[in-house]
Amino acid sequence: MRRLDRYVLTEMLPPFLFGIGAFLAVLVGVQLLYEMLRLIYQQGFPAWAAVRIFFLELPAVITLTFPMATIFGSLMGMARLSGDGELVAMRAGGISIMRIARPIIVVGFVVSIAGLAINESVVPGAKDRAFEIAREVHSTVATDKDLALEIRDDEDHVERWVHARAFDPDSLTLSGATVVDFTLGPRAELYEAEVARWQGQYLILENVRYTKWIDGEQFTADVPRMMVPIGRTPEEVERVRKLPDDMSLAELQEQAGLADEQGRPAWANRLRQHYAIRLALPWACVGFAVLGVALGVQRQRSSRGIGMGLSLLVIFVYYVVLHTLTLVGERGVADPALMAWTPNVLLYLVGAGLLLRASQ
Repeated sequence: MRRLDRYVLTEMLPPFLFGIGAFLAVLVGVQLLYEMLRLIYQQGFPAWAAVRIFFLELPAVITLTFPMATIFGSLMGMARLSGDGELVAMRAGGISIMRIARPIIVVGFVVSIAGLAINESVVPGAKDRAFEIAREVHSTVATDKDLALEIRDDEDHVERWVHARAFDPDSLTLSGATVVDFTLGPRAELYEAEVARWQGQYLILENVRYTKWIDGEQFTADVPRMMVPIGRTPEEVERVRKLPDDMSLAELQEQAGLADEQGRPAWANRLRQHYAIRLALPWACVGFAVLGVALGVQRQRSSRGIGMGLSLLVIFVYYVVLHTLTLVGERGVADPALMAWTPNVLLYLVGAGLLLRASQ
């Protein structure tokens, strides 16, 4: 590494690391800390379990700070060189802006690879372990805490709602089970059973009180045994509870194929859109590095507050575009990969255009 590269990196890396710490503190306070307290005070989780889940969720949050820290570090590093006149001196010595920006862009590339690697090697395992801890806690507190499960369709509408006073995951037995079915007509049908056992995609209810409404009148019957369709096996329900953000790339592909086989195209589109975003989002760091350099060159003086505010503004615009195109891709209107990579392409073009303009 040449002396120039080392010098530029000494200006870029400290604000980059500061950005990771600052943005991480904000995300932890807004997201993870609130979730930990909610688990303890609303769901009755033991403190040790909530704290373990807190730390297991940290890797995913840390990777979210990489794009923000990249643009903040590159912007502040170049703004410092520009504000102290060092950038002018370098250019007077025949060094181009593109040459000065090279080590920062390389850092953006390295951060992109690191984010992609962490998201696939660390985050899925950590989220799986957090999910297992939550499931274990649910099973241990089932005797005095209500358990509820919602089965939703492709449009995220509730099809069935299952409630139980207790659930034994080993025998797949529910005690004090209530099933509300919203799929059979304008009024829901209600099943209340002393005991229910999961069998395939059905619940076998025993000692059932069955209630339905016809033409505004309520009909109730006591039935010793009934079989009620749930539409999911226990394994599939476990996956449904696992959000796409918690899945690995392999799981997203697997679940998208399964959704196609089950005739659920909307859910398959959503999973494929998440798959494409998972691949595209880390590479935004390269674009943010280029854009940060271009903005830093144009700012003669910049405090950390101004630099962070400008970084947040750029990040906000980027995510507005990304989320808008994500909704388009999830609805199957356009190719998921195209929708995922379009914000990056726009970021590259804007950053490159501003950088070329600054180098003239």
